[in-house]
Amino acid sequence: MQSLDEAAVFKRLHEPSPRAFSFLFYTTHCAQCKIAHARVERVMQKSKFEVDFFTCNLDEAPSVAEHFGIRSVPVCMTYNQKGEQQRVEYGLKSETVYESMILSVNTQKGDPKSRLLGF
Repeated sequence: MQSLDEAAVFKRLHEPSPRAFSFLFYTTHCAQCKIAHARVERVMQKSKFEVDFFTCNLDEAPSVAEHFGIRSVPVCMTYNQKGEQQRVEYGLKSETVYESMILSVNTQKGDPKSRLLGF
């Protein structure tokens, strides 16, 4: 996962890219955020995804929190290749939820549901 500052988050949102991407927003002293970060990292290690993964510390990026209207953390957001937001999940989620979020925007061939279920 690549950590982005405030300017880099807005740049990524507004510059076209051929890849889907995901944001994990967190704060420094949030225990659930640390768990969410670890879960997303485990999901990333399970398979090769054609999705860029980014994190952003909202303690250092208050205008990002204001832009998205974020009032609680952790927050995970996924965007498709066109830069359109696909899904937002607030709070700590299971690895399965994070994996399904990534699979929904992953450009790898195949049925996302079958990959998720391991068939």
